[in-house]
Amino acid sequence: MEAVDHAPAMIELTKRHARQAGMDTRVHAAVEDVHELSFEDESFDLVVSLGVINWLHDLRRALSEITRVLKLGGYAVLNSARAHALLNPLAIPAVESVLERMKQEFERAIPHSSRSVAPSHMYLPKEIDQYLCDAGLTIVKSTNVGFGPFRILNHDMFPYQSGVKIQQKLQQYADSGYPILRSAGGQYIAMARKK
Repeated sequence: MEAVDHAPAMIELTKRHARQAGMDTRVHAAVEDVHELSFEDESFDLVVSLGVINWLHDLRRALSEITRVLKLGGYAVLNSARAHALLNPLAIPAVESVLERMKQEFERAIPHSSRSVAPSHMYLPKEIDQYLCDAGLTIVKSTNVGFGPFRILNHDMFPYQSGVKIQQKLQQYADSGYPILRSAGGQYIAMARKK
């Protein structure tokens, strides 16, 4: 099993967890850049990329690399964090696209060197789907997950157990295709196959 990350601290953490789990001989962890992977073409049956794509500077290039290292018929599983559409009126798809255009214009106006933190990008599910398709991957299954925590001004709206039950019920409705909820999760998860 290969584990890669751009941050050396994450690689050290992965190695430590692998050692603690007695898996250090089965897990090889190394600093890599997903935009330029060192692996041979068609090396893997499965590539999992969680918590990554929102931080990439070139999603097309990264997905091209993921596709390159996947075997024919191999799978890629990835997620994209989203603004929480259920509780955030600014995350309604029509408003999201306007805000995204405004953000792009703002970023063009500010020189890249003057930004103090790595930019992140919130993708709409249909954007992720298109990127995957453009990279030569076919979506097998996708879903939105993650409701809650329910907080206002840093205060919990419900006791912990009640919040968990509400999240579970909302996820059941979303999984069954209930309008609004089916696309309201805080995470979009997609599984795609190399054609």
